[in-house]
Amino acid sequence: MNRSQVSKFLMRWWYAIAAMLALLGVLTWSLQPRAIPVETVSIDRGSVRSTLIDEARTRMHETFIVSAPINGELLRVTVEPGDGVKKGETLARLSRNRAGFVDARTDSSTQSLIAAAQSRLFAATAAREYASSELERAQKLADAKLIAETTLDSARTRLRAASSEEVTAKAELSRARSALLPAETQNLTNQIALIAPASGYILEVRQESATAVQAGTPIIVLGDPSRIDIVAEFLSQDALRIEAGDTALIENWSTGESASRSIRAIVERVEPTARTKISALGIEEQRTRVILRFDETLPKELRAHQYRVDARVILDQVDEVIRVPPGALFRDGENWSVFIVRDQRARLQRVGLGTRGDDFTEIKNGLRVGDKVVVFPSRELSDGARVVNEGSR
Repeated sequence: MNRSQVSKFLMRWWYAIAAMLALLGVLTWSLQPRAIPVETVSIDRGSVRSTLIDEARTRMHETFIVSAPINGELLRVTVEPGDGVKKGETLARLSRNRAGFVDARTDSSTQSLIAAAQSRLFAATAAREYASSELERAQKLADAKLIAETTLDSARTRLRAASSEEVTAKAELSRARSALLPAETQNLTNQIALIAPASGYILEVRQESATAVQAGTPIIVLGDPSRIDIVAEFLSQDALRIEAGDTALIENWSTGESASRSIRAIVERVEPTARTKISALGIEEQRTRVILRFDETLPKELRAHQYRVDARVILDQVDEVIRVPPGALFRDGENWSVFIVRDQRARLQRVGLGTRGDDFTEIKNGLRVGDKVVVFPSRELSDGARVVNEGSR
């Protein structure tokens, strides 16, 4: 075999060896575990806050119902919901035109009331005269030093009480007799004004048109905007975790630029009674009212009645602690663990938990600031597995 043939033979062997090595490399690469794509998050320090949130309504703390004081005819009401009024301002007028009519039955009843009032007055007068006579006798005995001073004081007290009863009986008789007088003789004017008991806004007009009304009929509802409360209805099992004095945040009270701003509030009280409510899904729920008051200056837009807001009550909060998103935690037997990414491999790490919040959980031990942990680890991920980071937060 000459040199040329030897060279060709060796070249063929080199090609064969190279192909075998390449095939072996491909087989080795294909048999190696594939890197698992993961998403990681960096551990930092911050606040961990546990809250409860539910729908709520604003409520004017002081509302007033202006009612008809007598039977009569209500004249047309000119105020409308939303109108601002001052204390003492006239809201409506009531005519006495229909209040003076007395039928036979009413007349008989009134006569009976007059007779009873006269009897009470006679009895009160007799009692007053008797008490006056007793006081005169007691005074003479006291001057002669035959009775104690306290006995004389008791006689004086009985006379004052009897005199008061007589005055009351006279007033009752006068009131009973006035029911038989014509309406025009009961007052110099034929109309009475319904005035605002406080400054505020008209919330509701229950009787708008002129109509006959009975005494006590609600006519106007008035609200005082100087103090606004928040009324939230939490599930009763959640309300058990809320206490008076807890801090709260009022959210979603506007859809404008100020929508993201939260307003601080304080839980004033948790009512001890639960009410059955039907949810949007038709499920019966036991809900408890939680009353909150604002802890900072109230925006003008919220000085209103029955406006919808969200009330977020802060149950627990810790600051400047090591924290991790809940999606990175998983159960490992009786312990909680995470996967830390180091040198492109996932390492199982047990951790101790503290306060559990809405967005983060406090880590007592096991992690340091700057560690990268896997969020939402898949089932195929295990300790020591090769990983490739597809995104970080």
